[in-house]
Amino acid sequence: SCEEPSFHSFFFQWAFAGAAATIVSGSVAERCRLEAYFIYTIVLTTFVYPVVVHWVWSGTGWASAFYANDKGERYLKENGMIDFAGSGVVHMTGGFAGLIGAIALGPRKYFGDPENEHKLRGSSDLLCALGVAILWMGWYGFNAGSTLGAAAGYGTPFPYIAVAAKVCVTTTIAAAMGAICTMLYSRIVQGYFNLGLCLNGVLAGLVSVTAPCSVIEPWAAMMIGIIGSFVYIGASNLIKMVGVDDPLDAFPVHGACGMWGVLSVGIFATRSNISRTYGFDNNAVESGNQFRNQLAGMGAIICWVV
Repeated sequence: SCEEPSFHSFFFQWAFAGAAATIVSGSVAERCRLEAYFIYTIVLTTFVYPVVVHWVWSGTGWASAFYANDKGERYLKENGMIDFAGSGVVHMTGGFAGLIGAIALGPRKYFGDPENEHKLRGSSDLLCALGVAILWMGWYGFNAGSTLGAAAGYGTPFPYIAVAAKVCVTTTIAAAMGAICTMLYSRIVQGYFNLGLCLNGVLAGLVSVTAPCSVIEPWAAMMIGIIGSFVYIGASNLIKMVGVDDPLDAFPVHGACGMWGVLSVGIFATRSNISRTYGFDNNAVESGNQFRNQLAGMGAIICWVV
């Protein structure tokens, strides 16, 4: 039986696992049987996702910032891999699992046919906007709520409430910049304001900032959101060029931007913010070791999921 203090952890991690599974549904939409999706979800949440979570977030995972042996050392030196709220653990896992599903199923009818491709478009921009608004609000629960996990990991008296407040600010900035950049891109390149692109730009910014949200400054969140929007656009165009039909751009948003989010920790994280969030102080960021750790963790996740 579970001890009472662990119930919150179970529910929080259940929500993360559910998020990873629903990402896949966007990649296989309109051509996957319900029974097959059930099986895919069971395999993902039972065998694939738990391994990644153990690596990065458990107290004994080889890539975890919370793991240290008897000598106070980590397999990945200094800080391990930092993924505060799941750019890699949740979004890369779901994004790459969805990509494999989309490749295996093949494209929908009319995909790549300029004359009939309009038949594949969504039916309600209003519902799409409402869904993204709900996701954006829910993201504060994921990102800011993860400060409780950091607090439990070390039990140190750092001001995690202040960390949560900063997380909300960086999350908001990155999402806003993702929306603004994709909106301007659509106006300049496509000649009109593309609402669908803008909504995915919001998600691109959110996914990108999910890993570094607690260890960066607000100006860095702005840069991460801007770059994340172009990572999304580039990945979306790339998979279309190679013939992969991803109806909701789940891989570009979650897989590609998840990778960028993981790597951005090694670029924009600051020593003081890492110390405030995780409770230890070293020069991993300045020495480049943090970027190496992020790259190693990202590669391991991709290899395991694929």
